[in-house]
Amino acid sequence: RDVALRRALAVHRNTSTKAALDALAANYPVIVRLVGVESFQACAHDYVRYRPPTDPRLCLYGETFPAQVAAWHAFADYPYLGSVAALERLIVEALFAADAASLNPDLLKDGVDPEAALVLHPATRVAEFKWPAVTIWQAHQSDEVTGLTPMQWAPETALVTRPINSVEVRSVDPATHAFLTSPTLGEAAVAAHERGGDVGEIFSSLLMSGAFA
Repeated sequence: RDVALRRALAVHRNTSTKAALDALAANYPVIVRLVGVESFQACAHDYVRYRPPTDPRLCLYGETFPAQVAAWHAFADYPYLGSVAALERLIVEALFAADAASLNPDLLKDGVDPEAALVLHPATRVAEFKWPAVTIWQAHQSDEVTGLTPMQWAPETALVTRPINSVEVRSVDPATHAFLTSPTLGEAAVAAHERGGDVGEIFSSLLMSGAFA
């Protein structure tokens, strides 16, 4: 019985480990493409060993994996990987965030109240990165090679939204970031204008992206 129990537990551990590894690969596909399967597996194995899943919903597994990627010794020459992993985590969060109705532009046709609170949709995520995480992520969304595009290695602010249940990722300028992070519509307009943004265009773009509830 003891032998059978040990074998059963070993099978369970192996199955559980593989499921966790598969979940990490599914949640961080661009990291897999950037570092290769073997390097990713080495990093992921270490993560699973010390931070096994505690939630049966493996689609959400790997909340702190970006920190693992950023600190992993074999990735020391690629400091942007942590930012890309953090962006991929935001995408997972957006995908599985709570449902809510997006702010309908038709509600604003009779005018807007500058004191109205701006409430982000539950799926909306905004984050500043010291590396061009959005540009790198976007460059790895297709298997087709269309040639090299020059990339500016500068910080980026990412906006992740989920209009019509499809996750969208884009970088936003300082004016749009200021609009998104202001508490009221009036303050958002002032903040965006002070940073040289077209307030109407910014608000329209954010409404179309489903950024607000």
